[in-house]
Amino acid sequence: MQKIVKLNKKSVDLAKALEEFLLVRQADGLAKRTLEDYRWHVEKFIKSFDDLSKYEDIHKAVLRYFSEPCSSGYRNIKLKYLKGFFNWCVQEGYLPANPTAGIKKAKEDLSSVRHVGLETLKKLLQQPDKKTYTGFRDYCIMLIQMDTGVRPGELLQVKVSDFSLEVREIRIRPEVAKTRVGRTLVISPFTAQALAKFLGLRPSWWNDDVPLFASENGSKLNVSSWSRRLKKYCEKAGIKITPYGLRHTFAIEFLKAGGDPFSLQRMLGHTDLTMTKRYIRFTQDDLKEIHEKASPIQKLQQMGKKAPRKI
Repeated sequence: MQKIVKLNKKSVDLAKALEEFLLVRQADGLAKRTLEDYRWHVEKFIKSFDDLSKYEDIHKAVLRYFSEPCSSGYRNIKLKYLKGFFNWCVQEGYLPANPTAGIKKAKEDLSSVRHVGLETLKKLLQQPDKKTYTGFRDYCIMLIQMDTGVRPGELLQVKVSDFSLEVREIRIRPEVAKTRVGRTLVISPFTAQALAKFLGLRPSWWNDDVPLFASENGSKLNVSSWSRRLKKYCEKAGIKITPYGLRHTFAIEFLKAGGDPFSLQRMLGHTDLTMTKRYIRFTQDDLKEIHEKASPIQKLQQMGKKAPRKI
């Protein structure tokens, strides 16, 4: 590949370097959503400062950028994308070192994990008008998110051929998965029955290129549209939850029920346990309660408190 940015030890054009970086990562097969995230975060950094032609200026700008107050979760997301981009710049010789080196990740704030109770989920499921196509579609999207924790952006790209009623499975194809690694999700019998009914509402002239959860005219339903629709349902019910809140709720309930983190990692599509550990920390109080009930020492103490049997 011909270089877009010529190597210069004294200066670098970060905007042009970003364009080359995105082309390289696109050729590597990086998901469209991830490419968009890289562009958004790196461009935001570049536009926040006037002169970023020299490494010294970039390094100072990075320090100022991460000194700005923000949530720990957002800080870590910014660091992830900038570090990835600057690592590539160093690899290509555009920068002598990564200016984000030495900046540590912030301790995750568990408030970013939005978990709601089962009563709230019940209220939410009562809001869509299941007598209409869009209402029943939205109802099924809610069910699957609650049942599997799938990312909304992945679910909205599922095709009819990705769903198997016989084995109650939904396939997330590699090209639509955020991590570019495909996986299979198991759904409950109740969710499968609802999906089977929903397929009966789908126009017979739609082919498999039309997503499973399409709009009324057969076009793709995007994440922003789904977020707005979910928000309206929440306002109607007097509750508050986001599409990712449904994902978080599934993860927490899975662990509460005794599910193991490694299985949860595979179901959520995490590349490693780093992200999954957020949910484990969130359930620490529940683990304490489980430990108190299961510990042999606790049981021995309870046995000692029992009244002695009469001889």
